[in-house]
Amino acid sequence: MLAHAYEYACAIETHRNISKAAAALCITQSALTKYINRLEEDLNIRLFDRSVSPIALTDAGCLFLEKAHTILNMEQELLGGLGRITNSPQGTLSLGITTEMCSIALPYILPRFRQLYPNIRVQITEGSNRFLMKELHQERIELVFMASPDPSDDLITECIQEETLLLAMPIDHPVAHSFDLSTNSPLMPYYLEPERIRNGDFVVCSADLGMGRFANEMFRKYRLEPNITLEMKRNEAALRMASTGAGMIFTPVRTPLRIHLLKPMAYFSIEQPLSTRKRCICYNRHTSLSQSAVLFLPVLRQIFLDESELRPPLVQLLHQPTAEAMHHTTKRPPHQ
Repeated sequence: MLAHAYEYACAIETHRNISKAAAALCITQSALTKYINRLEEDLNIRLFDRSVSPIALTDAGCLFLEKAHTILNMEQELLGGLGRITNSPQGTLSLGITTEMCSIALPYILPRFRQLYPNIRVQITEGSNRFLMKELHQERIELVFMASPDPSDDLITECIQEETLLLAMPIDHPVAHSFDLSTNSPLMPYYLEPERIRNGDFVVCSADLGMGRFANEMFRKYRLEPNITLEMKRNEAALRMASTGAGMIFTPVRTPLRIHLLKPMAYFSIEQPLSTRKRCICYNRHTSLSQSAVLFLPVLRQIFLDESELRPPLVQLLHQPTAEAMHHTTKRPPHQ
C-alpha cells in the first residue's frame, strides 16, 4: 500500500495540483488519482481536500506528510550510506602499536577510521618497540605507531606528538622530604640535580620498551649507577610498584594522571628544559604504502588534533628551594 505513497503524497503537497504532480512523477493523472483514492480508502481517512483549488491538506494529511518527509529523508540517508559502503576503498591495513598506545589511543583511532573506510580491514599487532620494529623491517606489518623509535635510514618517521617525561618517587623518599611538596604534581614538577639520586633504588621497564631505553639513557648520561629493584614489562605496572616504595621511576606525565597509584608520589625532572619523547608513525622508506595505509595517515594526524584526551598535558618545570634551605633561611639571625 505504501510503496509509493510517501513520494506521491509529497508531490501533491508540493504542486497542490493532481495534474502537475502526475507530470512531475512521470505518471498519468488518472493513475495518480486512482492511487490516492485507494490510499485514502485503505487508511479510512481523507488526506487531501480536493474541493478547493489549489488542493489543500486535511489535518490528517498534515500529519501524514510530516511523517512522509521524515521517512523519505531516512530512506535517502540509508541509500547514501549503502552507497558509501559499496564504493568505499577496500583492503587491509596492518598496524603495529605498543601496549600503552593500544589502551590510550586505539579506542579513538579505530572507530573513526572504520566509520570513514568500513571496507578496510585493520589488523592490529601489539608489542614492544623492539618486537614491532623487527616486524616492520621484515614487512610483516606496514605501519608502526610507537614512542621514540631508533633513527634508521631505512625508515620514514613522522612525529605525531611529544610528551613530557618525569622522575617520580614516593613522597616519603628521603630526597622528596627535602622539598615542600604542597604545590608539586605531575603538571608542576620540581627541578632536581641528578647527583642527588645517584646510587638510588629504581624500578625500570624492560630495555625493549621505550621507557626502559629512556631510563638507561638517563643512567648513562648522568652516571647515576642505579640499584635496580624491579624490572617490569609495562610502564603502568612499574609506576604502581614504585608508588609502594620500591624505588624511583622515569615515567611519561600522562601515566600518573590516568591511573590509580597506591600511594602519593612526588614529581621531578633532572633535566632542564624538560625531557620529552616523540610518538611517531613509522614505515619502510623503500616500500610503497598501500592505499589503506595512505588513507590511514591523515586520519591518525587529525585524531590527535581533535581529541582532547589524546593531547599531551602542559607541564611547567619549577625551581623551588629545598625544605632544608628554607629552614636555614628562616633561622638566619637578623642583620646587625
